[in-house]
Amino acid sequence: MKVFIAKGFHLAALPVPAKLVYSFFLIFIGIGLWTSWAMYRDRMGSDLRGPNGQPSVEERYVDRAPAADHSPTTQTSGAGPALELASEPPAKPVEDHKKPWIMDVFHQHVFSVSVVFLILAHLFILTRLHPAVAGTVIAVAGSSALLHVLAPVIIWQTKSWLWLMPVTGAAMGLSWTLMVGWSLVAMWLGGGKLADKPLAA
Repeated sequence: MKVFIAKGFHLAALPVPAKLVYSFFLIFIGIGLWTSWAMYRDRMGSDLRGPNGQPSVEERYVDRAPAADHSPTTQTSGAGPALELASEPPAKPVEDHKKPWIMDVFHQHVFSVSVVFLILAHLFILTRLHPAVAGTVIAVAGSSALLHVLAPVIIWQTKSWLWLMPVTGAAMGLSWTLMVGWSLVAMWLGGGKLADKPLAA
């Protein structure tokens, strides 16, 4: 608690492993804020009417039956009576059907993975490994998690880089498992002795 109630700017004085944890967390949150803006732009538009005919706030949240165009059109042939046919709706532009699903999953994972990483990395720091070892593990865990969350969007945009999913997933799984395992070992088999020095973070 002394860190939070003391005067002055203390983030710069944090050890490197703690800075890595908070830096990855802030990057996750920054990307999450961008996804919030991008999803709002695509689904709501910059005004209440929606961009280029996309669903507006009213169309998305107000339950109203769409107005149908029943105005007939007259079609004549060379011989015979005129025929009245209902006008066909204009063809809709081809849309990327994967985009809403990818953005939804991406948006949720950016925030959920960042919170889990923040908590797990804090517990890992409490094991008091050497800063170089802790920093290396946290760097791998944070960067692999960030790339794994970004992988669906990168693959969707580039239509390649398929290897990104399994590679980042394996790195994330191994590094996170290491943090979980070592935190449990240190907590239950570490002897239960309090450190002589106060925690730096």
